[in-house]
Amino acid sequence: MITGLRRHFEQRAAERGYTLDEVRPCIVSEDGDTITVDERHAAYPRARTPGLLQKAANFASAAAAHVAAGMLRCTQEQIDARFAVCQTCEHFDGKACRLCGCPVVRERAFVSKLAWANERCPAGKWGPVAS
Repeated sequence: MITGLRRHFEQRAAERGYTLDEVRPCIVSEDGDTITVDERHAAYPRARTPGLLQKAANFASAAAAHVAAGMLRCTQEQIDARFAVCQTCEHFDGKACRLCGCPVVRERAFVSKLAWANERCPAGKWGPVAS
């Protein structure tokens, strides 16, 4: 159960891509501006993530920009710093970014956007690394 002010629930819902009306079946009590929501309720909306086609388009766009920027890579320390930010982000699901759908891994692999110096976080929490 989550208890809080209506405006906080409205803000959280908007950040996650749904409305408070979609949560209505999960509200167990209302007392003025304070509401209690059962987030384990079957009708509780989950944060929406991009579909497979959108994920592919996002990654292809990032890959093209990476190639156009000269394929500059981050150091492991820079990757680790970006990864640390992602781990504390509300859009990180433990494996991927829920905003763009890309995997978030700390290895210095080619397919990791964390390793591409020109990349930026879709939530604006980290940006390109100066060369």
